[in-house]
Amino acid sequence: MKTLIKLLLLSIGLLFLSINVKAQVYLEISLEEYLSKINRSNLEYAAQRLNIDIAKAEIISASVFNNPVLDFEYGNMGIRGDEMEEDGELTISQTISPKRRSSAKSIALANYQISELVLKDYLRVLKQESTVLWLETIKNRELLDIRKKSYREQLSLMEKDSIRRAEDGIRDLDALQNRVETGMLYTEILDLENELLDMYHQISSMCGIKSLDTIILPVRKNIVNSKDYSLDLLVNLALENRSDIIAAYKEINLSDLNIKAAKIERIPEFDIIFGYLFASQSRISKLPTEVTHGIKLGISVPIPLFDRNRGGISIAQTEKRQAEYRYEQALLELKREVIGSYNNYIASDRKLRFFSSGLVRGAKEVLDQKREEYFRGEIHLIEVMDAQRSYDEILLSFFSSIYDKSIALVKLESAVGIWDIN
Repeated sequence: MKTLIKLLLLSIGLLFLSINVKAQVYLEISLEEYLSKINRSNLEYAAQRLNIDIAKAEIISASVFNNPVLDFEYGNMGIRGDEMEEDGELTISQTISPKRRSSAKSIALANYQISELVLKDYLRVLKQESTVLWLETIKNRELLDIRKKSYREQLSLMEKDSIRRAEDGIRDLDALQNRVETGMLYTEILDLENELLDMYHQISSMCGIKSLDTIILPVRKNIVNSKDYSLDLLVNLALENRSDIIAAYKEINLSDLNIKAAKIERIPEFDIIFGYLFASQSRISKLPTEVTHGIKLGISVPIPLFDRNRGGISIAQTEKRQAEYRYEQALLELKREVIGSYNNYIASDRKLRFFSSGLVRGAKEVLDQKREEYFRGEIHLIEVMDAQRSYDEILLSFFSSIYDKSIALVKLESAVGIWDIN
């Protein structure tokens, strides 16, 4: 028995050292510093920001005029008997596209505005996911500490029970059950350690840290979560603040611009042509050569007899109806998300109030009393273990409810499109 206890004590000692033995630097930072790092260094967010540069480039492209076309032709008929003929033509032409340039600029500008809104909404979701991960990590650290404390108490109880049984010759069945449950608790701690380490790496990855030598740890602080909200007010705020809803509405405006651009396509483009011509004819036996010069002016206009771009206009009109449906669906999903987040926040608040009403204190008092009764020889060890399990589960649920309410607050504010987390 003493050998078993020594092995278990050695195991828990190694457990506490398991994280620190690696050659890594652990940097503990606040939530504000964490979100600032994500805003500056998150690689996925950096990739999303490039969409703004692409949209700016599209505005520049839409502002460019058509390039003129320079054409040169030369012909030599060769020598025919006593005559030699040659001619040439140099022309420059410009394609005129009525209203197309201004229409393209309007579409590019609308796409740019939508890209900004989409990026803003991406940051909203990223902040929500990052903060939830942050809080889940802190919660798991707290739960792990509770499990470790319970494990130490189990070992202490096992050691005291071993001494007592050696003195009084008590049967080993309860002690065996205690050893089994203590071993199961140890494996649970190992799983929590591994899960927590994975969360640390996720947080570091969120910050754009590529080196495996630096691990970001969250400061053990909860966020303020004692706020009261009105559901109707939250829904109205979400309609005003959520950039994805604004972007969905602007998609309808963009569809109107596409319809206008499709109708402009019915106006034919035309080419204006200016050229210089020359021709020479000479007799080999007679000089000088006779050269004639000329100027060429012209316009080339397609006749829109068959293609009136009916298909393009119909496609643009159908795409507008699609945009309207998407906007209506986005409104429904927004209201569902806000209502669901609100109900979850209210439920988590009620749950926390329930655990704060003395349930934890009552479970602790029961556990202390059971231990006293056991050492007085009034009850079996199994009753103490049952009380220990109940207390641990209530304590774990209590700490979980504390951070679950904070997580619910983050999701609620993110759903509404506001952010006053502190």
